[in-house]
Amino acid sequence: MNHMTDDTRQSRESEETMPSGDDLLFSEEELLEEELFSEEEENAPRPQKQGGAVPRSGSSGRKRGASGKAGLSGKGTRRRKKKGGRKTESSASRSSSHARKRRRMTRSDYIHLALLAVILLMFLSAAIRLIIWNIGVDSGYDPNADTSEFDTEPQDYIQPMDASLLEGHEDDGITTIVTLGNAPFSDERGNTGLAEMIAQKCDAVVYNCAFPDSYLSMKYQEYSDSYPQDALSLYLVTASLCGGDFTLMEHAAGLVEDTEGTREALNTLKSVDFSTVDMIVIMYDLSDYKDDRPVMDENNDINLLTWNGALNASIGLIKQTYPYIRIVVLSPSYGQYTDENGNLINADTEDLGNGTLPDYILHEIDVAMANGVSILDNYYGSVTENQAEECLTDGYHLNEAGRERIARRFAEKIFLIRD
Repeated sequence: MNHMTDDTRQSRESEETMPSGDDLLFSEEELLEEELFSEEEENAPRPQKQGGAVPRSGSSGRKRGASGKAGLSGKGTRRRKKKGGRKTESSASRSSSHARKRRRMTRSDYIHLALLAVILLMFLSAAIRLIIWNIGVDSGYDPNADTSEFDTEPQDYIQPMDASLLEGHEDDGITTIVTLGNAPFSDERGNTGLAEMIAQKCDAVVYNCAFPDSYLSMKYQEYSDSYPQDALSLYLVTASLCGGDFTLMEHAAGLVEDTEGTREALNTLKSVDFSTVDMIVIMYDLSDYKDDRPVMDENNDINLLTWNGALNASIGLIKQTYPYIRIVVLSPSYGQYTDENGNLINADTEDLGNGTLPDYILHEIDVAMANGVSILDNYYGSVTENQAEECLTDGYHLNEAGRERIARRFAEKIFLIRD
């Protein structure tokens, strides 16, 4: 019993003398404070006193007291401090690293927010500009304003009849007009035809002697039955009426496709007494341009294979044979057509090899002026591209509205008659 009591007493005393786990473990903050105190103590200057003894600081005493309280030797305490110091340094390093990471993320967020704000401002600015642009500003445009002063001016050339050329010619008091040409006159020969409209507006007698499917120029130098249309070209028609011989024309009339229309025009021409004729009006459409006939020959101004030459030679022959007859040329109107390949050809811009249709018209004007005869520019004055839909069929054939515009302008410019 005594032996057991002694053993029990010894075990209890040993348990009381052993330090507890709570006493052995310091909190991280306490270890950090102790480490700081230790570093201050080691780094602080130590004053030397006589006797060679260096007094220890109070903190050191407190450390020893704490160590004594824990029942541990100073050596063991220093080991624990070193271990705790390492842990503290590692923890502080990790805390500092996490803090820096948090700071970098915060800066990145600010940058992203700034970029987002800039983008939003850009979109807002663009939206405001678009809204302002859509609203627009008042241009002052008046759809009812008269803009005729900006239109292309027709290049008409009006040449009155020279009175000296009328000497010896008896005036019967009736205005008699003969028309030569192709489709503009030959498409319609009734009351709504161009010739009849001119007759009504000018109070004149008009003989419609225009041949369908004919050309102003000749295609070949010599006539051939393989191409009878050459006999109906302007110069050969002029030669027939000036010479009074219609044999070639009668022969060709039986060979062309539109025999009926050709014979009707030929019979009308043969019935005319040119001693009573006051005016010859010539008008061809864009057929010569469409067939790519040459415009001019620089070495021969009466080359019948060219647009210029045939017109020049015909005017000269009429003036020589009938000097008392006034000649008026009407230019083609605007036109376009579809070729054999299905392509839409705009005669205003397409050069088929000899120029655009306006080029043909400019040369026609030059020839008329050089011969001292009048010419009306229908291309820019009567039926322009703006009136094409209203006044043309098949792109270039005049309908009733188109013929009306040309007849009205003819009466205004040549006879000074206004509706």
